[in-house]
Amino acid sequence: MEWFTRYIPQLESIYAQAEARIATFPTPLDSIGLVYAHKFNPVKQDSNKDYICSLLPFWMKEPSEINDSQCEALALANVYGMLYFFIQDDVMDSKPASNWKEQLALGNLLLLEMFHVFRDLFPSDSPFWGYYDHYVTNWAESVTNEDRDNYFVNNPIRTAGKAGPVKIASTGALLLAGRSELIEKMELAIDIVLMTLQMSDDYQDWKEDLAEGSYNGLLAMIAASRTSDEPLTEQEIENEIFIRGCLGPYVQLAMDNEYRLSDLETGSSELVAFHRYILNHLNHVNKTIESNKKLLLEGGFNYFLSKISI
Repeated sequence: MEWFTRYIPQLESIYAQAEARIATFPTPLDSIGLVYAHKFNPVKQDSNKDYICSLLPFWMKEPSEINDSQCEALALANVYGMLYFFIQDDVMDSKPASNWKEQLALGNLLLLEMFHVFRDLFPSDSPFWGYYDHYVTNWAESVTNEDRDNYFVNNPIRTAGKAGPVKIASTGALLLAGRSELIEKMELAIDIVLMTLQMSDDYQDWKEDLAEGSYNGLLAMIAASRTSDEPLTEQEIENEIFIRGCLGPYVQLAMDNEYRLSDLETGSSELVAFHRYILNHLNHVNKTIESNKKLLLEGGFNYFLSKISI
């Protein structure tokens, strides 16, 4: 995990800056904001480690050759933006949102901080702002339509749209470096990584998503393979995962993404390494399930033979 560990000092500095600024927010938004910052800080042992949002600006140093100051500014802006969009997700997903007023107010303050940083980097006539509009519009469409249009079944790469605003950092880095010709390729590369990351999250969260009725790619794939219109049950999904081996074709999609990412030759070895880290995790889960299933089947067969020999 060198793609993460080598940047721990920089991450600590970035989050310290963000937390110092959040601490000046009006009460109680200061304390609520600090809780959010702690929750998603990848350096914290108990955090929800959202690596790509915090680390993408650092991974862009290799292909863009931006300087340290520019990289750290993009990282700080991305932290504010990440927290803003996570708050939006929390408000949309909570039923009902108990503290939605505080969350929305906090989100707007974080958005202001993000814009403060970006305005120092990009003048008002920069193409950066057009890209920003595009990514946020795509995010809005994705969070609204992914269930209705069944993204994972019909066009899996579209599942990356919910995290699309993270590309603000990569596109910003390339614009600062005068490498705009690489933007389209990098956009696709990041979408590929985000798709595989979403697949990993969907496997881990399928029980929660099933209970809450949230869209989940793994559940959508299972539902698409059946003829019944009845709601999926937990037992049915467990049968598909642990008996019928549905993770095989699921993980194959992530493996195909690995080949696509390699063929793109983005120049960001750390982005590729991060994708391989996610893929290895999915592969490990699938192989463990298949191995356990084989042992159970062999155990049952041996038990049957022992009864026959009596």
